[in-house]
Amino acid sequence: MKGFATITMGQVASITGTAMTQFGLSYWVWQEFGRATPFSIMSILFFGAQVIFGLAAGSLVDRWPRKISLILPDIASGVLTLIALFLYTQNALTLSFLYTMSFVNGIFSALQWPAYSVTLASMLKPDQYTKANALFSITDYGPALVAPILAGGLLGTIGLEGIMTIDLLTLTLAVLINLWVFIPDIRKKETTGKGDMSASFWQDILFGFKFISQRKPLLMLLMVFLASNFFAGFGNSLFSPYVLARTNNNALALGTIETFFGVGGLIGTLLLSLWVLPGRKVTALLIGLIISDVGFLILGYFRWIPTMCIGATLGSFGGVMANTHSQAIWQSIVPITMQGRVFSARRFIAQALSGIPMFLSGPLVDNVLVPYFNQKTMLSNVLGQGPAGAISFLMILGSILSIAVALLAFANYNVQHVEDLAMASLEADSTQETMSTLP
Repeated sequence: MKGFATITMGQVASITGTAMTQFGLSYWVWQEFGRATPFSIMSILFFGAQVIFGLAAGSLVDRWPRKISLILPDIASGVLTLIALFLYTQNALTLSFLYTMSFVNGIFSALQWPAYSVTLASMLKPDQYTKANALFSITDYGPALVAPILAGGLLGTIGLEGIMTIDLLTLTLAVLINLWVFIPDIRKKETTGKGDMSASFWQDILFGFKFISQRKPLLMLLMVFLASNFFAGFGNSLFSPYVLARTNNNALALGTIETFFGVGGLIGTLLLSLWVLPGRKVTALLIGLIISDVGFLILGYFRWIPTMCIGATLGSFGGVMANTHSQAIWQSIVPITMQGRVFSARRFIAQALSGIPMFLSGPLVDNVLVPYFNQKTMLSNVLGQGPAGAISFLMILGSILSIAVALLAFANYNVQHVEDLAMASLEADSTQETMSTLP
C-alpha cells in the first residue's frame, strides 16, 4: 500500500502542475483572442482523442511493461509543455499548436486510466482495492482545488513561463517515482507462431466488449452506472451556466460552490481511504449514486448559496463513494492480465454515452426549455424564470430519474449478486486466457 500511496502522491503533484499550465494557457488564450470557440475546440480534440484511442490503449496496457504505460503519458506531456514554453518565450505560440497539443495529450492520457487501474490491482490485495481507489481519487479533487489558486496567485509574479517550469518539475518527479517504486510486471502473454500481430491487436480491442457482454451481472452493473450518469449528465454538464444564471453572474458564488465540490470529494477520499464500509460493495455504490443525486437535487432547487454549497459537497462525496466501489468491484472480478482491454472497453462505452447529454443539453435548454420558462407558469414560479429555471428543471428531473435507476438496481438480482456471480468465473477466465496464447 505504501508503494501505491507514493505513486499517488507523485501523480497529485504532476496533475497539479499540469492543471496550473492549463489554467495559465487558458488565461493566455483569453487575453490574446477573447473568444470562447478555441476552448471548445481544444476540449473536443482532447475528448475525441481519448475516445478514439482508448480502445487501443487497453491492448497496449495489457502487453507493455507497467512502468512504460505509466510514465509515457507524463513524458509526452512534458515534451509538449517544453515545446510550448519555448514557443511562448519566442512569442511564437499559436492556437494551431495548442490544438495539436490538446489532441496529442488526449491520445496519451487514454493510457493513464487503464494503466493506473491495472497497476493498483497488481500491487495490492483485493481487500485493499476500495481504500486504494478512494486514495487515488485525490488525484481528481486535490489538483482541482489547489491548482487554480496557485496558478492565479503565481501568474502575476513568475508568469506563464514560471508556471510551465513548475509543471515540468512535477512531471519529472512523477516519472522518477514511477521508476523507483516496485511494480509487479504482470502482462498478457504474446502469441507466437499463430496468426498475425495486426489480427491479434484487433481481437484484443474486441475482447473487452465480449468479456462484458458475456457476463450479465457485469453488463447490468455497467448499464445501471451508465443510465444514472446519462440522466444526471443533462443537468450536471450545465453546472457553471446554471450557477451564474441563478446568482446573477456572480463569479465569486461560482468559485465558492466549485470549491465545495472539491471539499466534498476530498472528504470522501479521506473517509473511504481510512474506513471500508461493511457489506457488499454494490450496496455502497448505489447509496453513493443516490447521495450524489440528492446533492444535485438540492443544488438545482435551492437558491441560497450556503445551501447550494451543501448540495455540491454531497454531489461530489457521493460521486467518490460510487466510483470508488465500482472500480473495486471491476478490479476484483476481471483478471489482471485482461484488465487493460476490459477497462478500456468499459471506458469507451461510458465516454461515448456521456457525450450525448454533453452535446444535447445546451440546445435543449436554449431552444425548448427557456421559451417555456420565460412565461409565467407553475414550474417557473417554483424554479425561477429564464435559463436558471430551465437548467434547474433539467437538473432536478435528471437527478430524480437517476435516483429511480439506483432504486430499481436494489431489486435486480444480477446487480445485487454481481460480486458472487462474476467471481465464480475468475479462475476459468484465467485458464482460458493462458490456453488461448499457447502455440
